[in-house]
Amino acid sequence: MAKTLRRNVLNFREVMFQGVAASAPAGAAVATMTGSAAFALGSLPLAAVVAFVIVFLNAVIIRKISNHVAGPGGYYDYIKSGFGGGVGSFSGWIYILYQIAALAFISLSIAVFVPALLSYIYGITVPSYLWIPLLIASAAFGYVVSFLGIKGSLRYVSVMGSLEIAVVVFIGLFIILSHPSINTASVFTLKYDSYGVSGIALGVLFMYTAFSGFGGMTPLGEEARDAKRMIGNAVVFSSIVLGIFFVFAAYAFTVGWGPANMESYANNLVPGIKLAQVDIGLWAAILITIFYINSILTDNVTFSNSVARITLSMSRDGILPSSLSKVHDRRRTPHLAGLVMVAAAVLIGFLSVEFLGPFGGFLFTGVLSTLAALLVHMIANLSLPAILRKKGQRIGLPNIALPVAVTAILIYVFYGTFISISPPVIAASLSFAAWALFSAVYSYVKGRNAKISEMAFNEERAEAVED
Repeated sequence: MAKTLRRNVLNFREVMFQGVAASAPAGAAVATMTGSAAFALGSLPLAAVVAFVIVFLNAVIIRKISNHVAGPGGYYDYIKSGFGGGVGSFSGWIYILYQIAALAFISLSIAVFVPALLSYIYGITVPSYLWIPLLIASAAFGYVVSFLGIKGSLRYVSVMGSLEIAVVVFIGLFIILSHPSINTASVFTLKYDSYGVSGIALGVLFMYTAFSGFGGMTPLGEEARDAKRMIGNAVVFSSIVLGIFFVFAAYAFTVGWGPANMESYANNLVPGIKLAQVDIGLWAAILITIFYINSILTDNVTFSNSVARITLSMSRDGILPSSLSKVHDRRRTPHLAGLVMVAAAVLIGFLSVEFLGPFGGFLFTGVLSTLAALLVHMIANLSLPAILRKKGQRIGLPNIALPVAVTAILIYVFYGTFISISPPVIAASLSFAAWALFSAVYSYVKGRNAKISEMAFNEERAEAVED
């Protein structure tokens, strides 16, 4: 088995699209923006703009950090470099939870939503058990493409990510250009949000989750060329690409549906596809359905890429079994780490549906991954001053104020996850709390044992010197 990943093989476009595609732009645009629309209503584009600004500021922080740290652990490596092994270990376990739960959520987006979509849009009924093979097939697809090699997987991601964005932009332009009278700048104000500022705040909360993969390229630090510079720049550019895209999609679908009618938009299963069907025609609905599915599958590839590398990094540090650090001789990918984590995601997806039902399982994995992702982002942001101090560089007020401000916003987003209390949300919250407790206890015990071992080693060495 090879010991390292293939170094210095990824260019800027490939690295950037790992982050862009990790947010499943087409899937988020045509379906999952409904969470934001439920509160922002006809002011959905305004919520998208505010979320864009927050994500961009977060990307700037990550860029500052990545100028000093690069490796396959992504945020885990950042936090470990800033706060040391104990906090690094804790965040690594939370990071793994985020990645596995996200893979389960992505795969259930195919397994649960596609059968419902086929019935709702096209009147096609499929067997009720179809969700099981769809769940397995979706996860397996991501793993296989990832396993075959990072260069090839990111070429695939770059092409498919570009196509899905192009299709949504085409549909959006068709809607707003074919009906010029629907265009209005008032959707960027509070005019159509009956909930006022609080509605926008909650809309921003849910819109932020659409951007959640913008830092998905951070675990490519061992394979990207000039990684410390490229990763940071790619994070910023991916946030800009996603920001412009989501603001445009929010605008096009809001004015197309009707700003005053966005409550029904929020209650629709796949409003973007329904709008394409009604406003343009069946061919447009079919086209965007194909790229909705493509978006989810591509998202699976990006998360398979990242979770395998994070697991590899934690294995190298002795937090996970050493066998998970093996790299395939020919493909130079962490194949065993990826296989174990993807299998765990399938198991979580299966159990969540069995105990909570199809949409309950979908919500459970979504909330679980969101909670874990937010906590990792918060700790990573706060590691910036610590990293600068360890590097002997001047910290400066902006490098303290910016992480604190963005983290405060993320705390609000974290809190807002509990707005809709239901059995899946409660189950996800308890599961997250249990995992966090395990992570904290493990990291404390591991760190204490390491200190005891180091003290014993130092004593033995001192005795040997005396003898």
